[in-house]
Amino acid sequence: MPQVNALSEIKRKIKAGEVPIGTFITSLDPATTTIMGSVGFDFLIIDCEHGPIDRAQALQHVRAAQATGTIALARVLENSPALIQSFLDIGVQGVVVPHVDDAEGARRMVKASQYAPGGRGMCPICHAGKYSVDGWSDHVRHSNANILAIPLLESRAAVENIAEIAAVDGLEMVMFGPGDLSQDMGLSFPDDNERLRDTWNHVRDTVHAAGKLILVPHGFGFEGADILVNDMDLKMLRETAKKVIAAHKGSGEPT
Repeated sequence: MPQVNALSEIKRKIKAGEVPIGTFITSLDPATTTIMGSVGFDFLIIDCEHGPIDRAQALQHVRAAQATGTIALARVLENSPALIQSFLDIGVQGVVVPHVDDAEGARRMVKASQYAPGGRGMCPICHAGKYSVDGWSDHVRHSNANILAIPLLESRAAVENIAEIAAVDGLEMVMFGPGDLSQDMGLSFPDDNERLRDTWNHVRDTVHAAGKLILVPHGFGFEGADILVNDMDLKMLRETAKKVIAAHKGSGEPT
């Protein structure tokens, strides 16, 4: 199945009135990516920050996502150009980068995600390059036009610098990270969710004023987002298992 072009596909869905939705993948087993892709998630974020997935394992998730026509992104450990390049080479269509606190960090992230005149190294002998120099110029053009470099805003500094971050050339989307942001603000998430609402509104409005898109976790009352990420694969598995057991014990019958 041909790879979906991430940015153009997300923009197409938004223009059609849809709100694209994704989920985090934390399981080592790529079967979870096959399942989540096949049920209709628009994109999947392979979690290589908090999850145990390494680069070799992430490649298997990328292949599973491609088989279902689903956009595969990766949340990486840090804003490292070498790390970003290494995940793009295995074929993820974008990176979510934690703790981007200012415009300089956003520019470094974007530059690392782009071939020349950006800073991404050239190597066609990888999954992204299809192990061949054939069609390389087309690959570079499509990659530079569609790869997503998404800063994760999760500090007071990022909120204070949001106008400068959103104005960075080549940055198309930001993600609001209420978990670490609440910690940095001395709040408890999701208990103090209401106290984050004004911060969310400010960030969202600033990002939209810059003509960029904003992604936010679903289900916490952050309204007006362009794109949503809903839960994590293993948490959904746990919640489903709990419901099965509750139904079984409530009815007294096998399930």
